[in-house]
Amino acid sequence: MTKATDFCETPRSGTRLPRAVVTGGSGGIGVPVVRGLLGLGYEVVVLSRRAPSLCDPHLSHIVCDLADTGDIERAGSAIVSAGAPIAVLVHCAGIIEPGAIDGLKADALQRQIAVNFTAPVFLTSLLLPLVRRGGHIAFVNSLAAVYPLPESSVYAAAKAALRSFALALTIEAKPRKISVSSIFPGAVDTPMLEQEMQSGGSVLNFVNPPATPESVAATVIRAVESAHGGEYFRPAIDGIFGRICMGCPKLLRFVLPLFTWIGKRGMKRHARMKRRV
Repeated sequence: MTKATDFCETPRSGTRLPRAVVTGGSGGIGVPVVRGLLGLGYEVVVLSRRAPSLCDPHLSHIVCDLADTGDIERAGSAIVSAGAPIAVLVHCAGIIEPGAIDGLKADALQRQIAVNFTAPVFLTSLLLPLVRRGGHIAFVNSLAAVYPLPESSVYAAAKAALRSFALALTIEAKPRKISVSSIFPGAVDTPMLEQEMQSGGSVLNFVNPPATPESVAATVIRAVESAHGGEYFRPAIDGIFGRICMGCPKLLRFVLPLFTWIGKRGMKRHARMKRRV
């Protein structure tokens, strides 16, 4: 395992840079999040199976399989042993394996719960003592937490649980003035979305055009820079509708045929745009 470095020091002043820890920083939304944090002057430690493609003297990597609690514990211990306080902790890693309930496989169930829920909860527990007063913890969640998709029940359940954890953490972390944010994007134009659709993902992903990873990362950075935590939904109107549906599940079932029709049209339009690129 690659071990995290201690605080980096700037060549001119020798002052210590604030430390940020990011999971899933080697792909998807994670790469622009890491780039944004580096641009703000953070030293960034990435936890992921693959090394980030970015090259920066203030970027370090810990090899970590976030589906393995033993790996998470070893990575957490490496960071704790360095002893440097953490200014920002961002949980970007996530996976989805769509499929009907009646065909659910045990390993698919365990992987999705492990990466989407257990990993951020366990890692937060390990690193919370190092998060400095006034620090920030951000969770890249999903609209599926409040707008569950057919064929993605396990993913939606894990994300809904993560939302509840973040809300509880907000209360626990308040005495130390640690802010907690959750970002809820809809579909994002990443390899994860392509893999999801190849595996039978829901056409509801395309009711709105998929967001770019950079635009979601910009929301994450904006949340981290804010002095207050909170919930950020992209697009905002979907967050409002999703939360209404959580209070009135019949509404979602009522509009599902219309949204399915819109989603099919959106998916065809997205495919045409991809072919042109």
